[in-house]
Amino acid sequence: MDILTSSQLLNILIQALAAGCIGPAFAMLFTVPARYLPLIALMSALTRGSRALFVELHISIIVATFLACCICSLIFIYFGPKLRTPRPIFTVPCIISLIPGVDAYTALLSLLSISEGLEREQLAEHITILFHNGMRAVGIIFAIAVGIAIPPLFFYKYRHTKL
Repeated sequence: MDILTSSQLLNILIQALAAGCIGPAFAMLFTVPARYLPLIALMSALTRGSRALFVELHISIIVATFLACCICSLIFIYFGPKLRTPRPIFTVPCIISLIPGVDAYTALLSLLSISEGLEREQLAEHITILFHNGMRAVGIIFAIAVGIAIPPLFFYKYRHTKL
């Protein structure tokens, strides 16, 4: 009994490979040292692949994004100090492929269509599209922010206190 079909696994693999290219490219824009680029590529692929896996397992895309960001953040909470590098150097390029560009674009396109003179049915459809995609984009961005910010709170509790 297979949990995922071969086409679903191929979809996850393609998304992970694409993210493995996007992460290091984004990191190079901010002059991240070249020795960290393979690790960023691997973690970008893992982050996007884990979100794609969760979505294929019928978990909401917002929850899947939160879980993928938590996984990324937890891994770099461990590896950041070992590499003596700040965690955001790794986490920001790794989550860039999770940004909801299509949802935001669709919502904005729908908003522009509303400003035109539309009939009642078309207006209702565009308002529905605007709110559905807009709220989903906001939810995904919120899940990214919370997924990156929450895990360090559990591990860096006594970081700045004097013992």
